[in-house]
Amino acid sequence: MKRNSLVKIMTLILAFGLAGTFYLFINTPSSIIISQPFSIAKGESIASISSRLKQENFIYSDLIFRFYLKMINKAQDIKAGYYFLPARASIKNIVQMITNNHVLTDGNFLIKEGETLKEIEKNLQQKGILLSSQNLGQWQIKDFSSEHSALFQEITPDNSLEGYLFPDSYHFPQGLSSLEIIEAFLTNFEKKLNDDKLLEINNSHSFYENLIIASILEKEVQIEIDKRMVADILWRRLKENIPLQVDATICYAQNQSFNACRLTDKSFKIDSQYNTYLYKGLPPSPICNPGLESIKAALNPLSNQSWFYLTDRKTGKTIYSKTYEDHLEMRQRYL
Repeated sequence: MKRNSLVKIMTLILAFGLAGTFYLFINTPSSIIISQPFSIAKGESIASISSRLKQENFIYSDLIFRFYLKMINKAQDIKAGYYFLPARASIKNIVQMITNNHVLTDGNFLIKEGETLKEIEKNLQQKGILLSSQNLGQWQIKDFSSEHSALFQEITPDNSLEGYLFPDSYHFPQGLSSLEIIEAFLTNFEKKLNDDKLLEINNSHSFYENLIIASILEKEVQIEIDKRMVADILWRRLKENIPLQVDATICYAQNQSFNACRLTDKSFKIDSQYNTYLYKGLPPSPICNPGLESIKAALNPLSNQSWFYLTDRKTGKTIYSKTYEDHLEMRQRYL
């Protein structure tokens, strides 16, 4: 046999051996024996994702994970979100899960900023993730206060979990109970808050009070700088014992979808603690589930001289007034 032929044969044998080893690695099940949560942050690098997967024993090799992503040209397709990675998943399984197109079918689920607990529950049931016989409203803060004590300081334990169902992409296996789904929302929320050290910020208010303000900002204001300015207005009105006079809280009191909410003269006379025209102080709970931008705005308000605001219904622009007379004029002009 000629030397060149021998070299070719040896090269082929080596190539097939490496290919076989590589195939074995990407299809080898992990040592994880039950489904485990894994969160991917928006903008997180592949190096960070692969390193954490390796550290948490979801994969055997972060190098092969990265090489496989590059080989199949999927590195740019990784989606941020909160995953339940199945037991004994291989690198190939995990890559398929975190790079799919995330069309909202099967176990893929999205909570949008500003959705209420009832809206989230309805969406879960419509997608078949949550059985119609189960509901999220049955769970209260006291049911999770020991596991997530950092989230539930200075709160009435009988309150619902409104405000704590963190807006994000979730990827659930079939058959989870409402308890397990709530636990996923809370775990993800606590992680996101800890990542940004938001639970460490002290602006003289409890985190729950900040969460209530954040939920109002989510429904009332669109732009980040406006959220911070309106947060300052709301905090000052509370300090001076002035009613907040927030339309969105009345929509919540009427149990109406915010998008379809129509307020009449009668609406402003509803005898509800959520009627912030009649009752001073904060409403009893958040009125929706706010995103991080609104939470950060509540925690870090932007000082200004205005006492009133409204939103131009045509443009979404926030209009500010320093006096009640100016505010009435702006209402006539923009509403």
